Amino acid sequence: MDTIASAFKQTQRVVDDAFDATASAKAHLYLNFGSHRLRIGVLDAERNKFVALEDYESARPVTVEGAVEMLRELSNSSLLLQQQKWNQVRIGIKNQQFTLIPETLFDRNAREEYLQLNAVIEPDEEVISHYAHPRLELMNVFTIPNKLEQWANNYFAGSRVEFVHQTSALMEGFLHMAEPHAKPQLYIYVDKNYVTLVVLQNMKLEFCNSFYFASYEDFIYFVLFVLQEKKMNPDQDQVIVWGELLLDSDLHDVLRKYIRNVKFGKKPTAVGYSYRFETLFEHRNFDLYSLHFCD
Repeated sequence: MDTIASAFKQTQRVVDDAFDATASAKAHLYLNFGSHRLRIGVLDAERNKFVALEDYESARPVTVEGAVEMLRELSNSSLLLQQQKWNQVRIGIKNQQFTLIPETLFDRNAREEYLQLNAVIEPDEEVISHYAHPRLELMNVFTIPNKLEQWANNYFAGSRVEFVHQTSALMEGFLHMAEPHAKPQLYIYVDKNYVTLVVLQNMKLEFCNSFYFASYEDFIYFVLFVLQEKKMNPDQDQVIVWGELLLDSDLHDVLRKYIRNVKFGKKPTAVGYSYRFETLFEHRNFDLYSLHFCD
């Protein structure tokens, strides 16, 4: 346990002065679960406002078992996870075990077959779930680690627990922020060694995928590939970026080298934020905030 606990370091923490952990039954708990990051947020349902956030990052990938063990550790030490009764618990899964199916073609009994087209499923270690996107007329089929599902359902036994894939949160968040455009619009979310690329056109999904990158060359290759596929012009068309990307980073420099019009995204609108959140970068935590729109 000491090894797992030492792998994760707290990188962000903001808590509203008026936050009352004992009032969790009137609040929503949002949790992002991945091999490099555990991010926890609380939204006051009565005020429709985010009031707390904690972020834990690991420098190296951690196994599912290790990340769940860290959650157990945090349930003893984190102000946010010490509470077990919430109005709602929604957990976003960060992995590449997902596929998108048109709503009209979706068959619940064929979910495993859909996933097997681009993922290796381990039935003893994960369960298959799906999330509906009515506005996009598609289904996101994805896997949930067994150990995470068991921990969440047991620990939050008195709460309504839901699971969605990170890409579902991002798509709903981008839809919320987007305006109808006749031309395709590229939205980029950068995570540690992963980049998710989403293209919307007239509020319809044209592309969505998540790529692993080990170098700057890999990263910009995927971005330019999608621009080319969607006939977008890197010298003219704007791209909007969210996630773990800093203005003075080498990754941002590479992006700006090949794309003229790069813009950092903002926090989602139509939901409030404690003034404490003003210390955080606007373009970070977007996948966590966007879990709020996965109703």
